[in-house]
Amino acid sequence: MFVTPCLLMFIVFIGIPLVNVTWTSFADYTTFSPPILSGLGNYRELLHDRSFWQAFQNTLLWVLMQCTVGVSVGCIVALLLFRKPFGWKFFRAVYMIPSIIPTVATGIMFYLLLNPELGIIKPLQYLAGPHSPAINPFGNSSYAFWALTLTWLFYSAVSTIIIMAELGTISDALLEAAKIDGATRFQIDLHILLPLLRNILGTCVILAAVGMITQFDTIYVTTRGGPGSSTLNLSVFLYNTATLDNNYGLANAISVVQILVGLILVLLIGRAFKLGDSHG
Repeated sequence: MFVTPCLLMFIVFIGIPLVNVTWTSFADYTTFSPPILSGLGNYRELLHDRSFWQAFQNTLLWVLMQCTVGVSVGCIVALLLFRKPFGWKFFRAVYMIPSIIPTVATGIMFYLLLNPELGIIKPLQYLAGPHSPAINPFGNSSYAFWALTLTWLFYSAVSTIIIMAELGTISDALLEAAKIDGATRFQIDLHILLPLLRNILGTCVILAAVGMITQFDTIYVTTRGGPGSSTLNLSVFLYNTATLDNNYGLANAISVVQILVGLILVLLIGRAFKLGDSHG
């Protein structure tokens, strides 16, 4: 009886749309025509689309960087704050600020900050020479991917909060025993804390992976997937296909691929971290 409301909400808001997206991904479907089944035509089109493969590659690369560098930064900050050094409460509050600001606002701030006419780039270029060419990192295909990556790579406050909460559950007696045995802080972190944080680290990696697979707003307000397709990911490619090309069947095929990629990554990460294995 108590599960029924949640189950109904899941069916209405997730189950039915998911079924609808899946079957229309096998159809020719636009705003002005109803879905007409066409088999695997949309998926064959994706296989021969260079933009799709570029979006797929960028998505996986961002997932890899956020799951490694991003979560690692969050974990290191959590371990440092766990020791409660001088000013740790102030640093914790400051470190959380980027996570409070909406990602759209963060993207716009970075876009203006790196603007060659308005931002910090102009005085830096002037130092290099008053006649040096102006470089717009978001408008140059050689720099856009990395400029966009820097807007979120080191903001891992969510991982830090989750890991600090888990660190608070670890018994002080265990840490005191390690200190009495002569263990250094680094040895305690490496051989005691990190193994105990395995499950929560796996959770943080999953959240980071899902966040990068569904990343949209920051990319859209800064580069919209350009220049060319240098910063295109699956979410922006899906949006462009549905709104600009008016091809809902192909867009739904992209969404199915996106869902499958997410499921596969969640399963792989869960197995890598042995999530749910109490004996691991």
